Amino acid sequence: MLRKIKILLLLPLIISGCGLFGLRNVETPTEPRSNFIPPTSPDIVLANLQSAITDKDINNYLQCIVDTSLTVRKFVYIADISSQIQYPIFRSWDITNEKNYFYNLLSLTNAQSTSLFFYTNVNTVTYSDSAIYDMDYLLRFDHQKTNVAKTLSGKLRFVMVINSKNLWAISNWIDFKSVDSDTTWSVLKANFSN
Repeated sequence: MLRKIKILLLLPLIISGCGLFGLRNVETPTEPRSNFIPPTSPDIVLANLQSAITDKDINNYLQCIVDTSLTVRKFVYIADISSQIQYPIFRSWDITNEKNYFYNLLSLTNAQSTSLFFYTNVNTVTYSDSAIYDMDYLLRFDHQKTNVAKTLSGKLRFVMVINSKNLWAISNWIDFKSVDSDTTWSVLKANFSN
């Protein structure tokens, strides 16, 4: 009987000593958390795009652009006039080019480096199924290509549409120079398209 009592008294010590019921360290997530918000308005598309650039998240970036399985609208990118002349790739730019450019940009950018997208002077016209956003922009991407500008600026126009799930996305993206000395987003896209 005494032996059974000793075993019963020692059992909790044995169990707690092996860590079976102890607290464990927090595991780091296998996938980064997403800041993507369902784009129920055109303003949310802009916020998502800004977040995708800051977070360097290609999936969230591409979710800001129309999905042809959910709308008849296709993605159209029109570079600024100087870039259209200098870079022939803009003659047939499509969603695949957009994906490749952003993927290549991310592959040549350190995860801890700065990437920011600022927009100002936003003018909007909103309809029931589309919206036009005109704005000035400043983009900063600290990539590793030494012969390509890291700070880009200009004006852009987004035409956003609503899809069959009532979510908004960019269907047309038009890039402009504000002044002749601007190095626009188009230059970055062209230089990271291959």
